[in-house]
Amino acid sequence: MNDMRYINKKILLLFFILYCLFFTTGCSRRFEPEPLTLSVKQNLALLQQDPQFVMYFNFQKMRETDFWKKFISDSIFNAERSFGSFLNVFKNATGASISGGIDELYFSNSWIGDNAMVVKGTFDKNKVFDYISSDSNYASLPYPGGVTVYMQKPMHFYFYFKDDFTVCASNYLKQIENSLNVKDTSVTGLLSNTDAVKIIENIKYKENLWMMSGQKLFIRGIFENLADINRSVKDKKPLPGGNDTLSLSDSTGEDSSKLLSLYNRITAVSFSIKMTGELDIVMQNECEDNLSAEDLKNKMEALFALAKLSAQFSKKTPSAAVKVLDKISIKVYNNTLLLEAKLDEEQVTDIRKQKVF
Repeated sequence: MNDMRYINKKILLLFFILYCLFFTTGCSRRFEPEPLTLSVKQNLALLQQDPQFVMYFNFQKMRETDFWKKFISDSIFNAERSFGSFLNVFKNATGASISGGIDELYFSNSWIGDNAMVVKGTFDKNKVFDYISSDSNYASLPYPGGVTVYMQKPMHFYFYFKDDFTVCASNYLKQIENSLNVKDTSVTGLLSNTDAVKIIENIKYKENLWMMSGQKLFIRGIFENLADINRSVKDKKPLPGGNDTLSLSDSTGEDSSKLLSLYNRITAVSFSIKMTGELDIVMQNECEDNLSAEDLKNKMEALFALAKLSAQFSKKTPSAAVKVLDKISIKVYNNTLLLEAKLDEEQVTDIRKQKVF
């Protein structure tokens, strides 16, 4: 009897150990996004309620990284049509730029073309006023409470100082007027869109840079681009080698079509970046259910495999973009498909030589 009790205790202990190992392994595969800070969440109230996409940049945090110091400069924004020229106003007037002075930027855009922008930083309002007053391309619009809205006449772009550290801007005057009465406790604009806020809260990296969209047409556009990865090899002839040589022409188009058809089962897409000495890039796909996430994972893996295989058949040296495919990990966490790639300095340099970014 004592021997039987001893055996039962050993069996129970074994089950307990296996349970702990299983539980620990399961937890390690849980997806734990960084928390959304209260200050960032409050600023969402200043954006549109239902935008096509939303972007967030924390220049202050990114400037502290080695990656920023090696690869990023004001030039990446100077040519940006939506807000490049607007940021140049502050740079010309006060010297504040993404390299110093401008700390955060929120940008959202809707399908009808109106946008919203929030810029956080250290500004000298008097210098901006003096700069604008001497330029006939600007007009001043007075509003109650002593608020002055400035207008860039050629672009019909409006902005005003929400406080000493916050500037709100838009190409749509109604959006400016909607933001005038927003307070720290207001639940309006994008902050009132609970679905969008939930998507943002699930983004992996939030400290440096992120982008999200819950709009089906925008998501379709992303997957059309992904489906185009192999378009250039659809008509590629296999190298001589008899029956053992794989033909790519049939399977490529089929897999691309299947990948594109999956976008209907995706509720949201987001991208986030973490900068250190290297660049950690994440793409998240929020799917309707776990089955959809697993199905998308399989299609993605097949598409990437074909892209790499086609590069092997080519006589040309594989492009930097194709080499990046080897760095991408694809994982499913419940309904979330997460693609992640960590790029070192050499890989980023190769990609930039091909003007990918």
